[in-house]
Amino acid sequence: MSFSLSEWLWQETYWLPPNVTWAELEDRDGLVFAHPHHVLAAFPVALVLVAVRIVFERFVALPLSRWMGVQDPIRRKIKPNPVLEKYFLRMKQCPEETQMVLLASQCGLTLRQTQRWFRRRRNQDRPSLSKKFCEACWRFVFYLCSFVGGTSILYHESWLWSPSLCWENYPHQTLNLSLYWWYLLELGFYLSLLITLPFDVKRKGHLHVCV
Repeated sequence: MSFSLSEWLWQETYWLPPNVTWAELEDRDGLVFAHPHHVLAAFPVALVLVAVRIVFERFVALPLSRWMGVQDPIRRKIKPNPVLEKYFLRMKQCPEETQMVLLASQCGLTLRQTQRWFRRRRNQDRPSLSKKFCEACWRFVFYLCSFVGGTSILYHESWLWSPSLCWENYPHQTLNLSLYWWYLLELGFYLSLLITLPFDVKRKGHLHVCV
C-alpha cells in the first residue's frame, strides 16, 4: 500500500513537464539531480529541531527572560470542585448565565462565586509570559539565522536578480548542495511547528476565548 501511495504522490504528471520522466533526472556523469525521496529527509530534521528548541528554550530563552525582567502574573488558586471541573473539561469553559445558575445551585455556591471559579480556572490554563517569551525567542533566532544564511546563499545565484533564469534548462537542473540544505532546513522547521502545534501558545483567532 505504501508503495502504491508513493507512486501516486510522485506521479510525473504532477511534478514534471510533459514528456519528461524521473529516469531522465537520474544522477550521471558526475551530475547530481534532486530526487523525490530527498523530501523525506525533512522529517528527521524536524525531530532534531524540536530537540534543539527544547534545549534552547530551557537553557537560553528562559534565563534570558528572567534577566530581562519578564515576570509571570500571580494567579489565585481555586478550590477543587469536581462538579464544576467536570463541566469545565467536558462541556464548556464559558457557561451561559442560566447554566451558571444551575451549576451554582448544584454546588451550593452563589452565582458570583461560580463565575469567579470559572474565571480563575480559565486563567490557570492561559500560557505564562515566560512561555510566550521563550517561544517567540526561538522563532526570532531561527528566522534571523535563516534570513542571514539564505541571503548569503542566494546572493550568489544569478536567478535572484533575474527571476526568469529560474526556469533555464528546467527541469534538468543540477542539485545545488547549499540550496538543498537551506530548503531542507526550512521545510524541517515548519514540520517541527506542526509537531509542536498542540503545545504552543494559541494565537488570537485560534479559538474564541472568554474574558
